[in-house]
Amino acid sequence: MNLGIPLRAAGLFAILSTTTLTAEAQLGPGGNLLQNVRFGCDWTTTTDTTTNNTGFLDSTATYTVTSLPISPSNGARILIRGSYPRTRYFSFQMYDGFRPGNFVDSVPDSIITPTGGAAPASNPAVLPNANGYTATYEIQIVYQDPPVPPAARLPNTLYAGVGAPIGVFNKTLLYRTYLPNTDSDGLGGAGLPDLIYDGPEGQFNLENTPDTRACTAARNLNNLLVAFPVTAIGQNQASVAFRPISGRGAGVFYPNGDSNYLRAQTGRIYAPLIVARARVPITPVQPPLLVAAPDVRYYSLCQNDLNTSRNIGCLTDRDFALQSDGTFTAVISSEANRPTLARPEFGYNWLPFGNQLNGLTVLRQILSRPGFEGDFVNAVNNQALPLSTTLGSFAPEITYCDTATFTAFAPSGGAALVAACRANFTVLGGLLGR
Repeated sequence: MNLGIPLRAAGLFAILSTTTLTAEAQLGPGGNLLQNVRFGCDWTTTTDTTTNNTGFLDSTATYTVTSLPISPSNGARILIRGSYPRTRYFSFQMYDGFRPGNFVDSVPDSIITPTGGAAPASNPAVLPNANGYTATYEIQIVYQDPPVPPAARLPNTLYAGVGAPIGVFNKTLLYRTYLPNTDSDGLGGAGLPDLIYDGPEGQFNLENTPDTRACTAARNLNNLLVAFPVTAIGQNQASVAFRPISGRGAGVFYPNGDSNYLRAQTGRIYAPLIVARARVPITPVQPPLLVAAPDVRYYSLCQNDLNTSRNIGCLTDRDFALQSDGTFTAVISSEANRPTLARPEFGYNWLPFGNQLNGLTVLRQILSRPGFEGDFVNAVNNQALPLSTTLGSFAPEITYCDTATFTAFAPSGGAALVAACRANFTVLGGLLGR
């Protein structure tokens, strides 16, 4: 869920959340769809590629959502208690609840101090070790704006912000996990953390929330909204190119504040093949092992259906077949058009395009190392400059290609192939221009 895509559903949601609805209509005895929660809800909705599969997911990701109060009782807070999952990355992120989800704050795993089972310095996200996955944590959600500067943050604290835009009924909390260990499930074997209300009325697990009816309404609304399709983003597909998108940008679809993206709109009517190539950054291997100084926490290439936002397929940093220069070259096509050489044993990766006409090809980067040459934030902050300038040797390439060109140039390696595809391919025989 990300990527700066405007929503067809925005008008309908505006109707649903209009301020002409009275409190009685929202909370009335009929159990209306829209209801405010006073204390908070237990986890209400899960999205992954087998459940919902919407929001431009990565195939290794699981998103779990719940609704929290906008303004709880004085001094109230929500506690999150859990165990470190066996995953490459996890985070808790807060949104103001307004579709498409305006970002408020993020607490990634790397700044969560363990509360039990391991020494404070043994945060598995910083230094994975065999003992790390016995560690537990507690995070408090407080109803304050995130501090400026970030160094003023309280430890293990997620900031929900003060108030919310007009028409918002509940805050939204999202729990993300990415790339579970190969011996684990999507939640890294840790299950979902507990959510605890802690306020003047007492402390209780939100599994037993007094907001039962309101939380049922919130769950129904979340399930309804998460399935809405999206509109096209207006790129010229005949001259395909990667463009940067901020993980904290305004209008982004429930953005991951720890991520940035490069995305290219693609159409299968233009060519039988799409070829993407990039240098792969250094990433951690499967925990509890870790390279000394990874460039990024996570990196992937995904193909999504542009019109429904569903995931078609992904290649993660641990999946790529690399060529001798440290780059990957991926072919995206239908199964029928897949070239014989588009296989890992020949140094090439392959992703299905899907049955839809329009796709979105996405490079995702999570938690980059400060000073990393290929940090996508460099491209986000300098969008008028070419990627070759902002990302240096990590700048990706993407082009349409035809089968004959691929067959002729693939044995020469990815760089020669991309250059030949770009030089030789003419969209629809020149009808739309090169």
